[in-house]
Amino acid sequence: MGIKISELEEESQVRLLISNQENSMTLGAWIKKIVRDDMAFITLDFPPGKRLVFDNVKVDMEYGQEDDVPVVWRDVRIASYKGEYVLQSTEEGRRHNRRGCFRVGVSTQAVLCTVGRGAGKVMIRDISLTGFSITDRKKELEFKVGEKVEVYFEDLGHILNLVGRVVRIEEHEEMNIYGLEITNMCRDLSSYISVKQRHKS
Repeated sequence: MGIKISELEEESQVRLLISNQENSMTLGAWIKKIVRDDMAFITLDFPPGKRLVFDNVKVDMEYGQEDDVPVVWRDVRIASYKGEYVLQSTEEGRRHNRRGCFRVGVSTQAVLCTVGRGAGKVMIRDISLTGFSITDRKKELEFKVGEKVEVYFEDLGHILNLVGRVVRIEEHEEMNIYGLEITNMCRDLSSYISVKQRHKS
């Protein structure tokens, strides 16, 4: 059974998963006002004064539920109306297990750039179209949930510059593992995952 947009509370935080054939990115947003079962005004987590156009891209909307898997509305439409953004979905949202997104092992060292920390080295553990994880064997990174991290690495002829937001921290006896969701566009990401998958098989 699906979930209507009108079942969300106003001021609920959601994520927009935006992609085209080459790139993908994640953008935060809030439900500003419910208009009807399939439509709402939204506020984007984006600098004011800059208008985004959602032509020629695919947009899914994800709502994270406490103690449950997220709900995803596929192929939503976003348009500007009197200076505001209107989101409409022709289908109801469905529960979505994010682990279904294919991950490929990387085990490659990357350059780390974070505000106030300068540059360093980290080990990229695995990667998918929506996120990546970092292995911290020395337990010295001490990232916090919500912190933004930028990494840069080259592998198999691909150059990847990823900005991620920490969403998960796993503390183990021998290491810490940080899970991050990707928040920027990365042109080479889809091609890299395909090549890496073939390289490993």
